Amino acid sequence: MHTHLHTCIITMSNNPTPIANPDPVSSEDHHIGSSSQPSPPPALPPPPPPPTSTDQHVTNPSSSKPRGRPLGSKNKTKSTPPPVPLPTEPSVELLVVTVEPNRDIMECILDIVHQDHVSLSIISAIGMINSVTLRNSTHGAPSLVLHGPFKLLSLTGSYLYKNEYTLHLGATPPRPLSFGINLSAGNGEIFTGVVGGRVVAGEGVSLTVSTFKNPHILKYAAESGEGDENNSDDD
Repeated sequence: MHTHLHTCIITMSNNPTPIANPDPVSSEDHHIGSSSQPSPPPALPPPPPPPTSTDQHVTNPSSSKPRGRPLGSKNKTKSTPPPVPLPTEPSVELLVVTVEPNRDIMECILDIVHQDHVSLSIISAIGMINSVTLRNSTHGAPSLVLHGPFKLLSLTGSYLYKNEYTLHLGATPPRPLSFGINLSAGNGEIFTGVVGGRVVAGEGVSLTVSTFKNPHILKYAAESGEGDENNSDDD
């Protein structure tokens, strides 16, 4: 025969507390015997309310960035660089021509004109001349040939290739071939005339010439002094 000892601690208070049964077996039996129906499961808490439209913010991390321009956008206008002018052939050229001794200067000028198909004007000329043929001022008289040496002071004139030019109203057409020459002899005598034939070069002859194409021939009319004063006042 076994004896179960139960130790109880009684605490004295104004509100007496029931003594708990330390025997777990008897407590469980009392619980089962008190009700044959199982107790219902605890109720679940209500679900939280759905978020309002102001707080709703949905982010889809898998969505990719849209490509292309958005609707309504316009392409920016590309700046076009200014056109670069193409190099053009110069209409006027300057040439420095060295004439060999004993060569005809007029023949050298005509060679430049026909070889390059250009018109020509002489700007300056220096050097020595062995001989020159001048046109006689008397109508029908033979040309005058002078033998040097002479110092070439100036040689002026123009030659129009195939006599091609544009003549404007009031202008006078030039002669196809007309050159003036000024020479100085050793004794200081000066000869001036119009070239009528060969001009034979001596030592150190150099010409500066200007070549051009399709010249326009205009009539120049100098303005009076009163007009110049009026223009200056207006300016």
